[in-house]
Amino acid sequence: MVRINLLPIREILRKRELKQFGLFAIAAVVCVIVLAAIAYLYLSWTISGLQKEQSGLQTKLNQLKQKNKEIEDLKTRITRLQMQVETIERLTKTRDTPAPFLAALALAIPDEVWVTTIAKSGRGFALDGTGVDNTAVVHFVERLQKIKQGFTARQPFLNPANPGEKSFFSDVNLVQVLAASGPTTGLGTMSFKITGNIR
Repeated sequence: MVRINLLPIREILRKRELKQFGLFAIAAVVCVIVLAAIAYLYLSWTISGLQKEQSGLQTKLNQLKQKNKEIEDLKTRITRLQMQVETIERLTKTRDTPAPFLAALALAIPDEVWVTTIAKSGRGFALDGTGVDNTAVVHFVERLQKIKQGFTARQPFLNPANPGEKSFFSDVNLVQVLAASGPTTGLGTMSFKITGNIR
């Protein structure tokens, strides 16, 4: 009977299979490494792009915040200017009404002077009346010139220590003074005409 020794063939086959398995394992590891490197590069590129996009969006956001702040500042200025305009309009309307004019006139007129006629047109006015003498009439004109804007009954006249104050009336002029006599005016009185403007 013939005996065949198959041990060396089996050993050779086993070594061949091990070699093939090793090559397959190495190829698989290389493929995994290559795929991991590709995935890493792709993710790095994506992250870099997203970071650039985020940086651009942050810049735009900062610009929009700055513009929004400028808009808010403009709104605040517009509101403040509207309030100032409304205040000026209200003061102008109040100033143009007869009440402040008559109040200022009542504070300025001395006891020795009587106003008989008041003519007012827009901001201009004319006063006709009589006074006991020239001095009383001149005193009346001076008092009209000294009534201050925003006058009160306690402080009707301009303060010499405060040169920034403005007078309520402007261009107050004594345009006519005549000696008057008669049953209504009394002997020795002076008739006058005063013109001026409300400032």
